[in-house]
Amino acid sequence: MVAGQAIQTQPQTKEFDEGYERTFGKDRSPIRGRFVQRPETGELIPASEYVRPASTRALDAPIMAGRFYENVCTVDGVDIGSRKKRREYMRSNNLADTDDFKGEWTKAAKRRDEIREGRHDSKERREALGRAMYQLERKGR
Repeated sequence: MVAGQAIQTQPQTKEFDEGYERTFGKDRSPIRGRFVQRPETGELIPASEYVRPASTRALDAPIMAGRFYENVCTVDGVDIGSRKKRREYMRSNNLADTDDFKGEWTKAAKRRDEIREGRHDSKERREALGRAMYQLERKGR
């Protein structure tokens, strides 16, 4: 094929066969599929057999959980650049994450709805009402 010409299917000629054998070797048929080229050697390997080499750089690590704390500080300038520092800061200042109270807000909302709709009746509430009524009766005598 010459540059600038349209791509056409050409008949298989003796020159083609010789060029193919020179390029790929004798008695070697073409193989279809996906291949990955090794960066070091340039060798092509079937994608199903390729194993990615382990990386020694932290940036290439598949797990980067601790990296989210790097170069982090609080509003007052305290360094909390690691999980340990952050945990200690939170503990020393009596702070908590919202994740620490998972499910608490939904429980409280459910309880408020029950009280609002009149379905809430607990033993403590009945006892408190009974005490209050008893004290009011004693005052009235």
